Amino acid sequence: MLTPMDIHNKTFSKGMRGYATDEVEQFLQEVVSDYEKIYREHREMLEETDTLRTKLKNYETMETTMTSTLMMAQDTAENVKSTARKEAELIIAKAEQERDAMLRETTESLRTAREQYDRIIADVNVFRAKLRSLLESELALVEEMVPETREWVGAQPLNAQAVSPAAEEPAPEAAVEAAEAAEEAVAQEGEQ
Repeated sequence: MLTPMDIHNKTFSKGMRGYATDEVEQFLQEVVSDYEKIYREHREMLEETDTLRTKLKNYETMETTMTSTLMMAQDTAENVKSTARKEAELIIAKAEQERDAMLRETTESLRTAREQYDRIIADVNVFRAKLRSLLESELALVEEMVPETREWVGAQPLNAQAVSPAAEEPAPEAAVEAAEAAEEAVAQEGEQ
């Protein structure tokens, strides 16, 4: 490419009927001036183009980096979501297992308490029956040992020396056995 200096330094040989030298030199001077201006603008545009190309490369690099960063962020977000989902499922499964274990434990505890309650009720009923039996046998013994007051008051004197020998006789054997059985039942109940 021609430079303005090439145009400025160009000389032509002179011929016989040549152009007017002053006009040619003046025209060349104008051409050099305009060409120099265009040449300078062209150089500035080339430099600006180089600058823009460099910036474009930087932006393309940034775009590539940002795209890869965005992809990594999306992958990370998906991984975090997946991990959180798995952790939530594990927490729910563990809570369900704990709930089931607590339910089994509570059910077993309730069954044991009910069995204990039933045993206590049965023991109370047995004790009640034994006590009732003891009291009834003692009452029977008392009734056999002491005659009816009406009959006894009317038939015998009330002083201690006049007590009949029948009242001092030992209790019948059935009453004694009932009393012993009742005492034994009460003693066994006390041991439990």
